[in-house]
Amino acid sequence: MMQPKILVLRQGTDESQGIPQLISNINACNAIVDIVRTTLGPRGMDKLIYEGNGAITISNDGATIMKLLEIVHPAALTLVEIAKSQDEEVGDGTTTVVILAGEFLKEAKEFIETGVHPTDIIRGYTRASELAKEKINELSVNINKPSSSDDKNSSSSSSSTTTGPVNREILEKCASTALNSKLVHSHRDFFSKMVVDAVLKLDNSLLDLDLIGIKKEKGGSLEDSLLVDGVAFKKCFSYAGFEQQPKKIPNPKILLLNLELELKAEKDNAEIRIDKSEDYQAMIDAEWKIIYQKLDQIVASGANVIFRASPSEI
Repeated sequence: MMQPKILVLRQGTDESQGIPQLISNINACNAIVDIVRTTLGPRGMDKLIYEGNGAITISNDGATIMKLLEIVHPAALTLVEIAKSQDEEVGDGTTTVVILAGEFLKEAKEFIETGVHPTDIIRGYTRASELAKEKINELSVNINKPSSSDDKNSSSSSSSTTTGPVNREILEKCASTALNSKLVHSHRDFFSKMVVDAVLKLDNSLLDLDLIGIKKEKGGSLEDSLLVDGVAFKKCFSYAGFEQQPKKIPNPKILLLNLELELKAEKDNAEIRIDKSEDYQAMIDAEWKIIYQKLDQIVASGANVIFRASPSEI
């Protein structure tokens, strides 16, 4: 005989299935979409979110709002994952992708109510996605300007092509569009040029955005921001007499240290018994000898710039 189905559910849990549950899931997702819908676009409004611990956040970023909302509905949580994925992969368009997902569900709701199977709806969306990608590829614009040799040989050969310089105008327009919904939208022309300069310094084959760092400093205006073509350190002078040392060293020989150059304190449970003062002096001399050996090796390396990690990072 067939065994009866046994479900162990938390107290107060409802079990439902079929079309009513599908409609309920869609309604829950649309409720989340309605929250972030008004933040879309350059005229979008900011949302003030008050958390239980007293923290207050004001933002119109879709990913930030979705993370701060205390969503418990399983279907609505998928929208949070969509926003997170969009933010991690692209870094922009989080609000747009959530609203699009909500609109797709809203359109599918009518078909579900009329008895269309969800598999048929998904098959239609898959086909629509293929057509949309074909149209996007048809309308896409190459950001690389063709070189002069391409113009001459375009009629004779199309198998091998070389690209010329990057079209900065298109890239700056894309960056400016992305900044329209940010707090710095009033200075988007200034920052779009800086963003393009930073991205063009990356390797085109990798485009690792983690190599671009942002250092925040208090005071000044937005246009006091600048792009450093290199590595910026918040504090780089921490020794006595650095006022008299040069602040610019051309073609430096840099030494990176991951060890300490100070006398390290003993562990809390360490215990040393000394009977004579000479033994104590010998112990001190041994510690300084180790430090002097390290300093001699540094001098012998010929380095004139030294960077050392903080003790907490070692």
